[in-house]
Amino acid sequence: MTRIVVKWGGSLQENSRAIADDIAALRRDHRIVVVHGGSRDIDDTMRELGVPRRTLRSPDGMVTRYTDAATLSALMMAMRGRTQARIVSELAARGVTAVGLSGMDGGLVRTERKAAIRAVVGDSVRVVRDSFAGRVVGVDTSVLDALHACGMVPVVCPPGMTAQGEATNVDADRMACAIAAAWRADRLLLFTDTPGVLADRDDPTSTIAALSRDDAKSLVPELSGGMRMKVAAAVEALGNGAQAVQVCDGRVDAPIAEALRGSGTLIGRGHETS
Repeated sequence: MTRIVVKWGGSLQENSRAIADDIAALRRDHRIVVVHGGSRDIDDTMRELGVPRRTLRSPDGMVTRYTDAATLSALMMAMRGRTQARIVSELAARGVTAVGLSGMDGGLVRTERKAAIRAVVGDSVRVVRDSFAGRVVGVDTSVLDALHACGMVPVVCPPGMTAQGEATNVDADRMACAIAAAWRADRLLLFTDTPGVLADRDDPTSTIAALSRDDAKSLVPELSGGMRMKVAAAVEALGNGAQAVQVCDGRVDAPIAEALRGSGTLIGRGHETS
């Protein structure tokens, strides 16, 4: 059976029913793993708890959430208690038995905490040492295979966990890419709120149909925001075993079926140069 990893973006709450409909329709012919973020729910939870939202900008321009201890706690509450519960419920309403996991469960996503992060503050670069951000160093897919053997769909979210049992925040796009690579997924679908990777970010009709891994890597510095993270993560996934990554529109009707028919931007398969 075809293996598909679906990255269900936190910005796509309004179209969650269409994504759930597709998973219910396709799961008999495909093995599907859902990986999700939850930026809106995290922000809402932090606001309710009175935790300030802060970001870090790396010297190369990548922007990430500043994850101190309070933010990590709010993130875990929001991901599992809000976003994941909503996705599992949507799938259950369509007859899909889904199991919610974090990267910590079953040793699924192993991480290392970033001991020091270089961040641009004003006109200088400073070292941040109190962040619980992590990098993925390994993925054990046995829990995914065990759930599929029981006819269940895994639904996975950050955080991951270090060898010492410490939770660390990992970007959900990077987590999806790492899982897709380790699981040797035939296709990783990174859903977003644009038609794909755009040649002109102000022109929604300028979707780039296909990119080689090398071309995608060269394009990363020209991108911004969430798209920059998605394409950078896609390049990593292709280098580590994923067969193809597709950046596609999660706002359309039947988004997974549309992606499998070729919508969005295909990075990888048939376009590799290295």
